Amino acid sequence: MARLIEIQEGQTLSAEEEIAVGDILFFHASGGHVDSGGEVVELLGAFTTAVVGIEGQILEPMGPPNTVVFRARNPGEAKIAVMSGDPFYDPKKIEFRIRVGP
Repeated sequence: MARLIEIQEGQTLSAEEEIAVGDILFFHASGGHVDSGGEVVELLGAFTTAVVGIEGQILEPMGPPNTVVFRARNPGEAKIAVMSGDPFYDPKKIEFRIRVGP
């Protein structure tokens, strides 16, 4: 069964840690991209989280996206970058090496 793996700011994946095909990587960030290994890891997108209010309406915060999601597609290695911090005044680029097993 595929896993939804949340990686919080300041956390990283161990170089020995391997994720599985189908796993989803979930970051609290405003953007991201795949630097290498696009056939291994796919950027699903940058999203703004939202909730359902007590009257059934969808509520979302104002501002830039706050969630970035990647999916492990095939076995191999990839390098991704995630942008965190304030995207307008203090952006931070964090790079990750991802190992995907069968």
